[in-house]
Amino acid sequence: MYMLKQPLHKHWLVSSVLFILLFLPFASSAAERVPALNIDKTAVTWKHLSFKGKEYFAKLVAEIELMSPSKSELDVAFIPSPKGAPVAMTEFGALVIDTNISVKSIFGTVKLGKKAWFDPVSLSAMQYVRERRGFKDSEKTYRFTDKGVHRVAKTPIDKNETIQPPEKWSSSYEEFYPYDSEKKDCANITAPISIIYLISALKVSDFEKPVTICVFNKKETVYLDIQKQPSEALLVSHIEAKDDKAIHKNTSILAEVLSLKARSISSGQPIDNFTLVGLQGNLRIYIDRESQTPVQLRGDYKSFGEIKLNLRQVVYK
Repeated sequence: MYMLKQPLHKHWLVSSVLFILLFLPFASSAAERVPALNIDKTAVTWKHLSFKGKEYFAKLVAEIELMSPSKSELDVAFIPSPKGAPVAMTEFGALVIDTNISVKSIFGTVKLGKKAWFDPVSLSAMQYVRERRGFKDSEKTYRFTDKGVHRVAKTPIDKNETIQPPEKWSSSYEEFYPYDSEKKDCANITAPISIIYLISALKVSDFEKPVTICVFNKKETVYLDIQKQPSEALLVSHIEAKDDKAIHKNTSILAEVLSLKARSISSGQPIDNFTLVGLQGNLRIYIDRESQTPVQLRGDYKSFGEIKLNLRQVVYK
């Protein structure tokens, strides 16, 4: 009887080892999808960025401003949500990144606004506003909660309303996008435009391995993988302003390059409609390693192909 038990014991031991070897890597990889970020808000030295780019029939101008709102300003700006507990300001305060984009093409001028309120340490979004004027005018406000994202979409009903501010538009539609099972891997969910802040807050060396964050993209939460690529020589020409002084920097630098790729949480397939500062597709950010300031943004704009947005002015704190 003893001789029969020993093989069974060995069989159980071998099976246990095989189980650990087979399934433990999957458990650890799930935890690595959204690692804890070591965000240092003091590392972000800029408060205003101005980009310009032109390719064939399209010209883009992007103005990005970083601000620290007061509690009273947040109370006025935030909309209520019928579901979930809204994400509130923590002891780390809040930041607002406000982006205004002007696109001039053979089809006319379109103005895009992207504004996000977020936690400067966790990057958790509190509220996000997307506005379009000039073609298919709309304003979409997203209020982030612990259960999902509440969206209020507004559009003008006629030409008379088109010239009015969005708060006077008559057509309004509300929808709630609940967090499903993906929320367990996303302790913090942010808005797309907050990425510009993130790449200045982290060290470039932090992106040697892919840094994955959770971003709410229009109607769903997606994974965004950010990874360092080989450095590239880049000619920069922009104004650097601080206090009452301004200098023109016109030189060649060895820029750090970060690639951005969005993918579905459920299927892992690439997300084609992820947009950053109006750009999509093969998104890349070029960074001045000395100041940790983005000096060029690359991506596709609709059917016009790749556009390079070059830094024209930076205002430091």
